[in-house]
Amino acid sequence: MFSIIAKTIKSYDQRDKLISLFGIVLLLLMVVKITVFPYGLFNFGQPNIYTEGIVSEAGFQNINPLFIEYNEADREASRLVFSGLMKYDKEKRNIVDDLATLSINEEKTEYTFTIRDGIFWHDDAPFTVDDVYFTYQDVIGSPAFQNEILKANLSEVKIEKTDNRTIKFILEKPNTFFIANFTTGILPKHILGNIPIEEILVNEFNKKPIGTGPYRMEEPVQSYPDGRMQVVLQQNKKYYGPISEIETVRLISYPTSAQLIAEDNVVNGIVKVTEEFIDQVKENERFSLQQYELPQYTAVFFNLESEALKDKQKVRLALQKAIDKEDLMSNLPNKIAVDTPLMQLNQDEWLYQPNKTEAEGALKDSGYSYKAEDTDNTGYRYDSQGNALEFTLIARSYPDGTRQLQESTEVIKYLKESWESIGVKINLEFLDQNTFKERIKNRSYDMLLVGQSLGYNLDTYSYWHSSQASPLGQNLSNYKSFRVDSLIEDIRSTLDSERQNEKLLELAAQIQQDIPAIFLYRPVYYYASDKKVGNLTMNGVVFASDRYSDISNWKFTNR
Repeated sequence: MFSIIAKTIKSYDQRDKLISLFGIVLLLLMVVKITVFPYGLFNFGQPNIYTEGIVSEAGFQNINPLFIEYNEADREASRLVFSGLMKYDKEKRNIVDDLATLSINEEKTEYTFTIRDGIFWHDDAPFTVDDVYFTYQDVIGSPAFQNEILKANLSEVKIEKTDNRTIKFILEKPNTFFIANFTTGILPKHILGNIPIEEILVNEFNKKPIGTGPYRMEEPVQSYPDGRMQVVLQQNKKYYGPISEIETVRLISYPTSAQLIAEDNVVNGIVKVTEEFIDQVKENERFSLQQYELPQYTAVFFNLESEALKDKQKVRLALQKAIDKEDLMSNLPNKIAVDTPLMQLNQDEWLYQPNKTEAEGALKDSGYSYKAEDTDNTGYRYDSQGNALEFTLIARSYPDGTRQLQESTEVIKYLKESWESIGVKINLEFLDQNTFKERIKNRSYDMLLVGQSLGYNLDTYSYWHSSQASPLGQNLSNYKSFRVDSLIEDIRSTLDSERQNEKLLELAAQIQQDIPAIFLYRPVYYYASDKKVGNLTMNGVVFASDRYSDISNWKFTNR
């Protein structure tokens, strides 16, 4: 066969040979493109598509703006599909008008929104004030609503429709953080109005949602046997704001970072490159990296209702003093030590010094000593009744090979060794996601290792106010302090920035004294881009999805 082909080629004149060579090269390029870049690259295939890779074990579950706190992949897609009364502008680093214009009364207790004209849902139904009332009053205000953070933020708020374009939110007293609640995406009443509130979380709407945002979903979420999931978003031609030249945004979720990096040839951007893959990505000439940080932290929360920790401030102090964060950070690249949960404050001003001797002294003062025969102090401490000083620490389990497993294993190993070095016994429990959530809900632990994200408003109410020390609240330490409650409420209602900062310092000092938790670190992230589009920056983001706040400015670089 090859001899026949060779004779045929020999019979060609020079022009035919050049044409044949060109055809073979073109065919090879097409094969390479299909094999290596199946989702398109620059002007090959589909030039108007920008593809991003996201690491999410669960993938896309509920693309619904009322439930995005629980899934990063859902937050990414929701940011493009839905709009809120207001939105976060990363360039201004502020919350600005979006679906409506806002006016606030002089007392800062009434927020009045006037809906913009000419806004339509993706199914061409008109957007109305009824959709806003439905979202905030009927859904979030329902006892059956399943997002306790949003429910707490909107509790005791009166909502009134004053006419067919105006809606008013009335507070009992001023709350400087309240405005952040209006970045929540609005749901369509004409689609979900007859669905029981408790069923919205599991409704099929969340797989192919209808919003008012700059991009629309024309096909449901796609799932693949290897765990990947995909969402394809098309430009909303009827969008009320500036329209981006990026016609299609494709989001692909991967169960693990390793899988995403192994298939980085099919994406233009990687939302969060983790430390173990930074060098590998840097070596790939296609990508450049942008560093960014988010207002979040990882901490060990003490359950102050646990008999092992209740009313034992010196024991908590000992546990804190035993942890050398600088040493811990040396084993955790791209992490920054945190010493207060108040992200508004300069962390450098709240550094505490670890001291093993002081930790052991605090335990001795609390009545915990080694047994007389334990002359080398290698065992555990006991109280006068012979009860060992021991605690149960729970943490989320993750699949083998994942960054989360590697990080949590490293942190827990360090904590356990540090605490056992001062005579404290630690019983570890690694729990699957559902069991972990149930144990948190029931506060069934002595200590809990978990991260918290503060979002736009940095309001501490949901996390440290005593009213949130409930099965559905986010006060994970069951921390109850009249002084702290008063400070949190004062900070919310204080309009003077100088006085507010004074109260923040007082709050930080009180939390530091009471030790309801040990605050460990915040992560540093990296966004990898192959430079297919320009003007994509991570400056000023609070959530990674905030990069989309100026997607209308993104430009294809090869045009």
